[in-house]
Amino acid sequence: MSVRIENLATAILKECNVESLPVPLEEIVAKRGIQIQAYDLGEDVSGVLLLDKDKSVIGYNPNESGVRQRFTIAHELGHFELHRTHSELFVDKQPLFRNQDSSTGEFKKEKEANAFAAAILMPKHLVEREVKKLGFINEASVKKLADIFYVSQQAMTIRLTKLNLFW
Repeated sequence: MSVRIENLATAILKECNVESLPVPLEEIVAKRGIQIQAYDLGEDVSGVLLLDKDKSVIGYNPNESGVRQRFTIAHELGHFELHRTHSELFVDKQPLFRNQDSSTGEFKKEKEANAFAAAILMPKHLVEREVKKLGFINEASVKKLADIFYVSQQAMTIRLTKLNLFW
């Protein structure tokens, strides 16, 4: 699952000629033919993806932090790329906790969309490049990396862990 998602994100980044940081997410989404709009989604909803024939819209909650909004938009882009044939509407509440629905296909789709968001916002080769520049990983360098990629420290920590870059 994760290799397929990593490869998809890498292909999209290559197609969009992305090498700068932070990753220009809005440009990528626009090149995929998707509109982005802020919506008052309430406290419990971070984002939505609406697919209507030839028109797709990602809605995000403007009341959340900038890094949360970016991750939400990338997550919804993940649903678009991975799951658009499964549904016309995706509504994502945050945080996503394991519950009685965790063993369903919906939980798997959410995990895949999160993996895609991480791969598109923190591309493996660019994370590795920045880690190499730093030379080592500690709490201060995680914060620096999170700032460079414009993601949360939690998202960066998870990405570094999944890429086995802690040493």
